[in-house]
Amino acid sequence: MQTVKIRLDGSGGLSMPEKVLKTVYASAMDFEPDERRLRITPDGTVELQVSAKPYMIHAKITVPLYGTLWVMADNLGEGYTGDFVDFVSEATRTYIAHAKRFAQGIELSPETDGHLRAAVELEHMANRGADTPDNRLYALSHAIYAAEGALVERSRRKAFAAPRKDLKLGCNFSRFESASSRYAKFFAGAFDFATLPFYAGQTVPERDRYAYGYIDKCLGFLTEKNITPKGHPLWFGHKEVNPEWLFGLDYPQLRREAAKIAYHHVSAYKDSIQVWDSMNEAHDWANCFELNQEQLIDLTRATTDALREANDKATSIVNICLPFAEYVAGRYNCYGALPEHLCSPLRYFRRILEAGVDFDVVGIQLYFPARDMVAVSLMLDQFAALGKPIHITEMGVNGGFRVKGSAGSTWSQMDMSEGTWHGGWNERTQADWMEQFYTIAAAREEIQALTWWDFIEPSFSGNGAFLYEDENPREMYFRLLALKDRIKAE
Repeated sequence: MQTVKIRLDGSGGLSMPEKVLKTVYASAMDFEPDERRLRITPDGTVELQVSAKPYMIHAKITVPLYGTLWVMADNLGEGYTGDFVDFVSEATRTYIAHAKRFAQGIELSPETDGHLRAAVELEHMANRGADTPDNRLYALSHAIYAAEGALVERSRRKAFAAPRKDLKLGCNFSRFESASSRYAKFFAGAFDFATLPFYAGQTVPERDRYAYGYIDKCLGFLTEKNITPKGHPLWFGHKEVNPEWLFGLDYPQLRREAAKIAYHHVSAYKDSIQVWDSMNEAHDWANCFELNQEQLIDLTRATTDALREANDKATSIVNICLPFAEYVAGRYNCYGALPEHLCSPLRYFRRILEAGVDFDVVGIQLYFPARDMVAVSLMLDQFAALGKPIHITEMGVNGGFRVKGSAGSTWSQMDMSEGTWHGGWNERTQADWMEQFYTIAAAREEIQALTWWDFIEPSFSGNGAFLYEDENPREMYFRLLALKDRIKAE
């Protein structure tokens, strides 16, 4: 453990506000966070305890013309080993380097090339003493835009040149009422993959009594439209989705019931559902039964084994949320007492692989990531290194208000990860985000499915759905139709 001093200078050369300074944390180069332990000195310097070598630095700051997001400084991809980081200038160097790397061998658009030129010139001016603090911040803004633009343009070139038959485009299918609804029409027009709700609170309201009425109604429509169904989830430790009868059981009893539920769901639909989320968010996050880390790994084994026993041909997905693991740095979770060391999603996957848990696909949720696209892509590199295919199982960003009262629930998962992007969220930036991320994902062969959440308001992410409550589509829906023609082969 070493003490690293970090400067975060804002406009006018003053230290950034204390609430910003308190967000600073360090991670290893694989984004594995240190628990945040810092002290702010009277002059605004952050003294941070850092365990990794080399390390990266992250801070949630407001970037001019861009928004409020987690920004990273990674020393041109090499990481830091010293004891001082001038964060804004180092972050600018980081993003300029990534922009130049992604730009190699391609002709950048005038927009992206202009951002890159601006970043380089403003950085040079700042280094020469010309309005240094302000020019550094604007250089950082242009550098992030340039790096994102170069990444998207490189990805677009690859994805458009080779549309993919194997890429599934999907959404959750939770409020289907009839095949004659606009909901049904719009869903079938965009998607070939649908996530069906198997939450135990709905499907097993009483011990050994299963209720599949909604599932059966959906499957007829999905089969007719040749849309692949997915069951979600076989287990999810969130209090709101579990029946009362599961609470109060000791762990051996809970494990038996979890395996029994998983086996029943998969065997009941062996002929119609071949893709399942076997486990959901079991990395010290959705843990309403307050299991320890060993029990969570063992429970993951129980549900994945039950799936194999019920249908050895089905695809088994283990699903995680909050992939950057800021909750580890901030030491918080969704339920219960905190373990001595919180487990990040990446560490959880490494542990279940070491334990020999049998599953097929890494599932990643990406709600309001409060990260630029470059950071998202670098994070995906770490999960790809696990050696399994990836599904983006849930995602959503804010589309802004058009109909009053259309916002959905906002849970702590959103509160802790939400940021702004490209000047602020509205229908246009939501559609831009979707297009950019789907293009990046389509260019990554390990990503085999993209599932948005939700299809209709109210949405989990709040104004994040494709349709308003009156079933009118957002701009994002039509952008997806146009993009689909370019990234997906029939």
